[in-house]
Amino acid sequence: MIEKELDHSDQEVLDRLRQMPVFDSLGRNQMREIVRLSRLRKYDAGEVLIKEGDYDQYIYFLIGGDLSILRDGEQVGRIRRLGDVFGEMGIIDGSPRSATIKALAPTLCVALDGAFLDRLSGADKLIAQALFYRIFAEILAARLRDTNNRVAELENRLREHGLSPYDTP
Repeated sequence: MIEKELDHSDQEVLDRLRQMPVFDSLGRNQMREIVRLSRLRKYDAGEVLIKEGDYDQYIYFLIGGDLSILRDGEQVGRIRRLGDVFGEMGIIDGSPRSATIKALAPTLCVALDGAFLDRLSGADKLIAQALFYRIFAEILAARLRDTNNRVAELENRLREHGLSPYDTP
């Protein structure tokens, strides 16, 4: 991994951040503060960004690349869209990482240390908390929608085989 400060003058990265729905309502000063608190991380294919079972407080925003989500060594998903957010659950509940995230291709992310919330006060803290709550709400809504679609798909498959999804053995 190569890590560096996120440069205020790196227009390409800033433009990509502004394209992310989670940042679209932020003003110039709020965006500057996010940039100031963030790190730009570049990973090569095969590198692990997050290891299942580890503890840390980073939340990641994908700028570009292709990532595999692994649980117990099995791939359970992919992360590959601009603005995809991952690593947020550790900030929400302080639990260990629930999955491993591994780069399948060269990947560029913005990493934000959630511990910065503890160092803020007053209006800055309220603004940051509001931003994180928005991020978390959007992520949870998208994941719930995806889970609902998967459950409906499984129920349909059961029905195709003459089984009722609500029968108990």
